[in-house]
Amino acid sequence: MTKPKALIIAEKKSLAEVYRQAIHQYGQTFPFDYEVLQFQGNVVGLKEPDQINPAWKKWSLKDLPLLPEKFEYVPIKPQKGDDRRTAQYKKRGYQYFQEAKKQLSSGRYAVVVNGCDPDREGQSIFDKFMLLMPKKVQNLPQKRLWVGDMQVETSVQYLRNPLDNKDPEYVNFGHEAMGRGIMDWLLGINGSRAFTLEFKARPAIHIGRGMTAILALVAQRNREIANFQSHPYWQLKLMAGLGNGQELTTRLIQAKAEKLLNFTDFEAAQDVEKQVRTGPAVVTESSQGKGKIELRRSPKYFNTSDLIAYLSSPTYRCSGQSVTAALQHLYERKITTYPRTAGREMTPQRAENLEQILAVAQKVPALNERLRQLEITPAMVTKLAQNRYYVKPLSQKTGHDCLTFTGKEFDYEKLNHVEQLVVSAIAFRLLLSVLPPEKHRQEKIILKVQDYRFLAQANSLVDSGWTAYIPNFKGNYQQLPSLVPGMVLPVTKTELEEKQTTPPKPYTTATLLKAMENAGRLTSKDKLRQALKDHGIGTAATRQILIDKNEQLGYWTIDKKSRIIKLTDSGNRIIELLKDNPLVKVDLTAQWEEKLAEVSSGNLSLSDFSEIAKKEASTIVAQIIGSQTESFRQEEPAQVIASCPLCGGQIQQNGHAYKCRNYGQEAGCNFYLGRYPSWLKGNELQLREVLSLINTGKSSFLKMYSPKKRRNFQARFTLNLAEKKIDFEFKPRKQILAKEIGICPLDGGKILESDKQYVCQNHRVQRDQSGHWQESGCPFKVFKAMLGTKITMADMQAMLNQGQTEVKEFTGKKHQLFRARLIFDENQGRTTFRFEN
Repeated sequence: MTKPKALIIAEKKSLAEVYRQAIHQYGQTFPFDYEVLQFQGNVVGLKEPDQINPAWKKWSLKDLPLLPEKFEYVPIKPQKGDDRRTAQYKKRGYQYFQEAKKQLSSGRYAVVVNGCDPDREGQSIFDKFMLLMPKKVQNLPQKRLWVGDMQVETSVQYLRNPLDNKDPEYVNFGHEAMGRGIMDWLLGINGSRAFTLEFKARPAIHIGRGMTAILALVAQRNREIANFQSHPYWQLKLMAGLGNGQELTTRLIQAKAEKLLNFTDFEAAQDVEKQVRTGPAVVTESSQGKGKIELRRSPKYFNTSDLIAYLSSPTYRCSGQSVTAALQHLYERKITTYPRTAGREMTPQRAENLEQILAVAQKVPALNERLRQLEITPAMVTKLAQNRYYVKPLSQKTGHDCLTFTGKEFDYEKLNHVEQLVVSAIAFRLLLSVLPPEKHRQEKIILKVQDYRFLAQANSLVDSGWTAYIPNFKGNYQQLPSLVPGMVLPVTKTELEEKQTTPPKPYTTATLLKAMENAGRLTSKDKLRQALKDHGIGTAATRQILIDKNEQLGYWTIDKKSRIIKLTDSGNRIIELLKDNPLVKVDLTAQWEEKLAEVSSGNLSLSDFSEIAKKEASTIVAQIIGSQTESFRQEEPAQVIASCPLCGGQIQQNGHAYKCRNYGQEAGCNFYLGRYPSWLKGNELQLREVLSLINTGKSSFLKMYSPKKRRNFQARFTLNLAEKKIDFEFKPRKQILAKEIGICPLDGGKILESDKQYVCQNHRVQRDQSGHWQESGCPFKVFKAMLGTKITMADMQAMLNQGQTEVKEFTGKKHQLFRARLIFDENQGRTTFRFEN
């Protein structure tokens, strides 16, 4: 009997491959004849304003707020202004959409299956796609696979018994994600247009629910630090004699609580010190050897936010973008699991492969020798697999389990620096979880002197457990003396210890990520705190994106060493002008998460939610429009600063720019420089640089940023008097002394090793001493890294002496692995591959 055909829509390539593998191995046991198509995430998106109403393409205050009667979706397509990476992504997405529509419209399939990720976003990706399908496709039965751990065994379970995609629980789950997109559209587009137009901001200012809320968090912290006034306070220490020259150090505590008493009045502190100085001290409590034994487990496994925070700390100084890119590449090579996850535990299904996962972890060479040589017995593996602290089923809140290894072996040396740090961190926590918990006993002694109580407390080590495998672990262990209640001790010394109150620490990328994840702690309202408990600001997939977006737009900078976040002039001005607008309040995020939770539970329809979001957008716009009479940049009267070197006119400085009076006139002068350009990340172009350009023909080299290419660079302005315009001149790279390593097989020249390549001294594209490009004849050049693989000195020597390298493993453009020898093709004048049969 022929089984009905079913088409599975997988959210990404890796998940599609899991389904295909399961179908290949167990297809005969499935109720449908499955075929698989892959997406790359969202292939449709909400219509842009001008797609809804052409008149909305032009930004105008009279059109605000923009409130579509209904929200509709369109396939994503490349648009003018997209950078190359975004354009390629959208192009592929459109191709996936067209292929899926063609297949489903063919009439070949009796069932369509949602094989996207088991979370809100995965549900909405499929449901939004189906909204754009013909009615006959929408009317097909829809099934759901809830596979989140990339295991073939899990996919087999759901392929045999697929769920109903029309189940209200899943439908509402998708509606919640759609509602979040609608809300962000309404608040982001309306807020950005209202702010930009009302405050005459140039370039346009982008604000939104998440990115502006965290901008306000950092601004608030900076204000707290700037306004902080340090005050002294005093703590009273008392030393009691134990005999043989030994002393017990205690501190004064509160009368009704075991908390240190801090004096803000020095004279009051002195008065108490005088009373207790002569003693005696009577032991009223002593738990030495009887205190409660507490367990300290090794840390849970990493989720995405935890790992980014860990590696962006001053110890490692990795940027969030580099960690995200490393996780994505490792995932695509099937070394580690899904890179955007909120889960901190491993699933029981994945734990079935725990022995192999731990074996891979132990081969990471960056680990200390004790962990690498640790003998992991089957009993230890079984015990870990049954430990619910580290291993438990997925919840709908997470959708994915922790960051861990897939069990596939890999070559550590072929990974880049950040990828090596990522796998080392993951391996470290995995191996620690095999070890027993640390055990310590909480001990305390309380002395009474006059009517005052003094406390000594410490943790005494019972069992070091996993901490024994961490070099220089600081447990702050201490053994208290054996005393019994009723003992009388002499007071040998008292001391008033002066301390100072300290300001809160500035946000780093690590601490901001934690604040975003635990945003409920930032509100004092219990109901709102509970709403934010499982959500926070952003998600595991978007928190780093929000941080990066504020940096790319020039609203803050991140110090490369300390990772401290500092607001730019633009960032401070945005928060200053928004004042008490709901967009700057964490409470707004909490309130919306509460509403979205109602959508997810089915207590609020998506259409009703959209209407509420429209009202909120109207409120935000109303609070911005007409609220100020000042501009984003303080208006300054235009003043002449110099004569124009291009046309002889006058250069004026105003609140927005340095420009010639003839700029934009019939004379057509091209002298114009914005004062707060995006390529300076919103910071001011200083007058001294403009005067240097006018007087000497060039400015100094400035640190700049390209939003389109998403990279930093250094350049300066120069005057092009021949063409009467201002040019950029990029700073030449530092010249690195090249090292001779052999003889070129093509022309007999010297092969030189530089920082990034091996190249003939007569190579046709080479820089001279001044940094300018020059032309020569020899084409020999081999990069030190090619398609994800390092080309070592040994490889280079083999190529020079034997004409080819040993067989090496490379990663293709579509992330497929292939094995080949590297050779230099003299006819083509380039490095190429010789594939092995």
